[in-house]
Amino acid sequence: MSVSLDQLRAFVATVDNKGMAQAARQVGKHVSTIREQINTLEIDTGLDLFVRQPRSLEVTPEGKQLYKSAIAMLKESALFDANVDSILQGIPGKLTIAIDNGLLDSQIDQLLAQILQTYPHISLKVQSNDTMQIKSAVLSGFVDIGVIFNTVYLHDELAMEKAYSFDVVRVIPNNWSLPTEVDIDALNDKLQLSLSFLDDIGMRNADVSSHRYMLSNSGIQILNLIKAGVGWAYLPRFTCEKAIQNGEVELYQDSTDSVSQWTTNLIWQKQKTLNPAIDFFLREMKMFKDR
Repeated sequence: MSVSLDQLRAFVATVDNKGMAQAARQVGKHVSTIREQINTLEIDTGLDLFVRQPRSLEVTPEGKQLYKSAIAMLKESALFDANVDSILQGIPGKLTIAIDNGLLDSQIDQLLAQILQTYPHISLKVQSNDTMQIKSAVLSGFVDIGVIFNTVYLHDELAMEKAYSFDVVRVIPNNWSLPTEVDIDALNDKLQLSLSFLDDIGMRNADVSSHRYMLSNSGIQILNLIKAGVGWAYLPRFTCEKAIQNGEVELYQDSTDSVSQWTTNLIWQKQKTLNPAIDFFLREMKMFKDR
């Protein structure tokens, strides 16, 4: 049995519009063409799909059952056509993006949603690791593009572009009793929480000032530990702004201005051909405003 997509389109349109004349207008064909395709479909399938009344058509039980399959086949056909178009445009079948978990936020989530809307047939995988793990994964080819903290040193095989800068703030638990006038020395005997990649790249001393410290590869975990009263840390303002506004943690600095600024980098293998999906992600990330 050979059934064409045109026959199925004519059939579905006729069912949806409850008549061949209306179906012909929807698909842009003459009513006689629609009638011929319906008749041929009934012959090819050996099924009576409609009960023909003088002024109307009534779908038979067999027609109702076939209608569901016809819809599914037309959707699969549209998916196939779109997939062919994607391949011709050089859009990959899959894309893996890794984001440092200390940089996760809703704006990146919205960008990921845009990628799926723009390239609906791509298989998108998103990972959250720390900066050093992401660099290793990109080098190994397990990740196509990474979003990391600026680490100064970059491997020769990696390409890099700046994404955006952000304010770094000093954050403490909301239940600590410290001098009202900011005194950094008052934090010396408190546990400081620090991102572990800073230790990995030899910058721990630039971050840690307390006598005691704890390393974590997760900015989210560090913020949660501050909420629990465990210690204090330097964190990107945009990742802890909501917790500050909700009174879950507090700033401990001379003003609401930042203690310092840092940047985020986008990295990928130099030898990798940048396909449209990667280009889209890079372009949109570089449009993020500094925070």
